Amino acid sequence: MNISWYGHRCIRIECKEGTVLIDPFDPKKVGLRGPNVGDDLVLISEADPGSAVLERIGDASFVVRGPGEYERKGIAVRGLQAWQDTQKGHELGLCTIYSIVAEDISVCHLGAIGQDKLTSEQLEAIGDPDILIVPVGVQSAFDVKAAAALVTDVEPKIVIPIQFSLPNASYEAAALEKFVKEIGLQPERVDTFRVAKKQLPVDRTQLVVLEA
Repeated sequence: MNISWYGHRCIRIECKEGTVLIDPFDPKKVGLRGPNVGDDLVLISEADPGSAVLERIGDASFVVRGPGEYERKGIAVRGLQAWQDTQKGHELGLCTIYSIVAEDISVCHLGAIGQDKLTSEQLEAIGDPDILIVPVGVQSAFDVKAAAALVTDVEPKIVIPIQFSLPNASYEAAALEKFVKEIGLQPERVDTFRVAKKQLPVDRTQLVVLEA
């Protein structure tokens, strides 16, 4: 499995079964180029991502935009309802946490989360993912401390931070260094993270920082 980051919350997972793109964005809004969007599955975590985002998605892609269980080309996806604020979505709207299973590896992407912490029901539904992809620079109640606390609660084998500040990005976000200091792990920096089930760490959490 290969995992790449394109800035903001946009992640691509390449596996033997196919490809999954999570949260493509509008380059004009985010200030980054972003990927071409023609993957087997495209997962959207925001309830309303905007027409500019949806128009970039190719006709052949299977698009998922909310909670439920899905399957495409042997890739299993489960969407779990969450909120972009601390008011159960009444202020900024709903969002979706996605769990993906491919190559016998489980990946959880927290999406456009804005609540200060996950509920016990959400934590139970997430379970024990091998890889946790977590926004760490969000300008909301889900801040650096909340992100680090969640990693401690979930105890993934791999944690990949996203949505932190980048030099050319136009979105506001905290610096990655704040999260690294808070979580207290030495990061491994790579352009693309390549991993197989047998290579996952045992009894520890590895921090992987992707270059956008």
